Amino acid sequence: MNKSLKSVLARNLRALRLRAGLSQSDLARRAGTLQPRVAVMESADDTTLPGLEWLGRVAEALGVPVSDLVSERAGPEANSLPDLPGDGDNLAAHLKELGAPLTGPSRKSRAFSPEAVVLGVLRRVPSSRMVECLPGLLFKKEMDHEKLLRVAKRRGLVNRLGFVVDVAVTLAEEKGDREKASRLRALSNKLWTERYKEAEEFLMSEAPEDPELRNWLKKKTPRAGKKWGVYGAYSRERFREALKRAA
Repeated sequence: MNKSLKSVLARNLRALRLRAGLSQSDLARRAGTLQPRVAVMESADDTTLPGLEWLGRVAEALGVPVSDLVSERAGPEANSLPDLPGDGDNLAAHLKELGAPLTGPSRKSRAFSPEAVVLGVLRRVPSSRMVECLPGLLFKKEMDHEKLLRVAKRRGLVNRLGFVVDVAVTLAEEKGDREKASRLRALSNKLWTERYKEAEEFLMSEAPEDPELRNWLKKKTPRAGKKWGVYGAYSRERFREALKRAA
């Protein structure tokens, strides 16, 4: 019985983690557990079962109900999660089409919505320059905020999106656009209720392992990033500059 249930959990956990674009280490940090523990739970050969408290933390980190982790019907649900662009060149081409001040290839291998492009960048973080373009795009371009919220929850990107939305609020306020600032602030508030509490994420392609580098990045993180537990050497000036140069 344990082996059957563990096989279901192992399959669903791995599928949901991969669909969220997370490594085992990423998920472990979000859920407040250890990477080897995640690895054990993704192994169908090991019959060890976790407690409900552990399952709850992992489900919250993945943005899914606990039932999705242990239901035999959760596999197809995991596979139905919305697709996001992952190739760096494709993301850059989409960002350029949206007006981001980037150089490089402009040929897109596949079409994606603006909302999927924003979340694709936040999931993969191909470069800091791409991330710096996002608040300006959220300010200047009309986007479906409900779609952003819905997909961010299912992809485990709530905190990362909350960070760049808060920066976009600041840019809108500085430009005197009260209506856009109000709409973005409403999105930020909704994201805040869905945030991963006690999160510690690094907005880069790979989280640093060196403790000194991690601490340095935390010190360099702007206030909005610290609020959401999303760290990286970003600055308001660079976000402003990207907006100024955007088409």
